[in-house]
Amino acid sequence: MKKYIFIISSVISIWLTSYLSILPLNWNSQADISNLYSTSITPAWFTFSIWIIIYLSWIFLWIYIMLKNIKIKNIKILLLITAQIISALWLFPWHYNYIWISLIIMMILLSILWYLSINREKNVIFQNISDLFFWWILVASIANAHIFLVYSNIYSEPVILWVISLIIWWLINYIILKKYNSLITSIVFIWALIWIISKQTEIFIIFTSYIILIILTLIIVKNKIIKKI
Repeated sequence: MKKYIFIISSVISIWLTSYLSILPLNWNSQADISNLYSTSITPAWFTFSIWIIIYLSWIFLWIYIMLKNIKIKNIKILLLITAQIISALWLFPWHYNYIWISLIIMMILLSILWYLSINREKNVIFQNISDLFFWWILVASIANAHIFLVYSNIYSEPVILWVISLIIWWLINYIILKKYNSLITSIVFIWALIWIISKQTEIFIIFTSYIILIILTLIIVKNKIIKKI
């Protein structure tokens, strides 16, 4: 039964987010609200195309579970289903410009996916898809937090906030990469960072971002390539 619930939640979540992208609530699209509160972490629009990969991974996962009759703990399936539903519900306060509510919902979503990230599933495919979802929501949560600060008129030091966010972001990625050997989180991190840099005009932000990219790339090379030689 749980596999069919996962199928239903995937379809509903994908349909709802796609529908709201075409026919936005309150006459505001996601981009409209984002543009109201421009931050130092606002990425180029193409960055969000990663949702296509996330949605396809959900579809692949439930087909894989059905065909292979994979046994995954009930709590983990239910948590992933809950995360899918919350990721769609997040759009409602966002479209109505209730930024603080959207941030709370985003933090709840992040907490669920963080639990799935540190309580690893033995099935590698399930865990990789969960990691992909988690890491993108971490990116979105940091961006949402920056937008909340602009919304609250307390975004006075964007460069410092960006550097702090970047360090936190990198540390979490480093811990997951070293402890769980998960490359997906690093790939998503690099993807987001490249497109954030592409929209930047602040030299210091560009400089620190490139340093982090170089360090992360060296760590990946060391862990994934040199160790195998």
